[in-house]
Amino acid sequence: MKFDAPAGTTGLPDLHGDSQVGGLTPSFTYDSRDNIFTATRGTYFEATAGMFSQALGGDNEFQKVNLIAIQYLPLFPKLTLGVRGDANFSFGNEPFYLRPYVSLRGAPAMRYQGDEVAQGEAELRWQFWKRFSLVGFGGGGVAWNNFDHFEKTRTIVTGGTGFRYELARKYGLHMGADVAFGPDGPVVYVQFGSAWMRP
Repeated sequence: MKFDAPAGTTGLPDLHGDSQVGGLTPSFTYDSRDNIFTATRGTYFEATAGMFSQALGGDNEFQKVNLIAIQYLPLFPKLTLGVRGDANFSFGNEPFYLRPYVSLRGAPAMRYQGDEVAQGEAELRWQFWKRFSLVGFGGGGVAWNNFDHFEKTRTIVTGGTGFRYELARKYGLHMGADVAFGPDGPVVYVQFGSAWMRP
């Protein structure tokens, strides 16, 4: 593992070293979606509890709990509402690269980290003409250090719009691009299936 010190941080050395993670992550999944690529109805729920320790081959002792729920609702024949909410909790001495972080379109990956993270996002997709769709989405997330110091939080609100083209009607597979806006400026995402696609 190697991380170079960012520019403008005089005196901060580069980080070199090895990091090993060993653990068990049992999970429970419920899935009633009508399609795994671009769903129009149904529910997805997943709960995961990870236990990591030196006894399992890692360098650190820590635990992680992840909960995610996604609901798709057909409002009209060509209009679909999707709602996603998830929460991530970590306990112990986890490596910085495994700490929970806000994961939203428009939020830089791993920028908004904390011991605990909660976030939600909604998306409206309108298949307005043949295979073409427009989407609009918005969401927010919060990361905090621990339950005893809830005031130490970082919050973010994001939103944006995009388009989709149905590549394969047989499989309900849509592809397109999103432009998301957050506190760090606009970001473009290429989407294959849903932005929240789960296996």
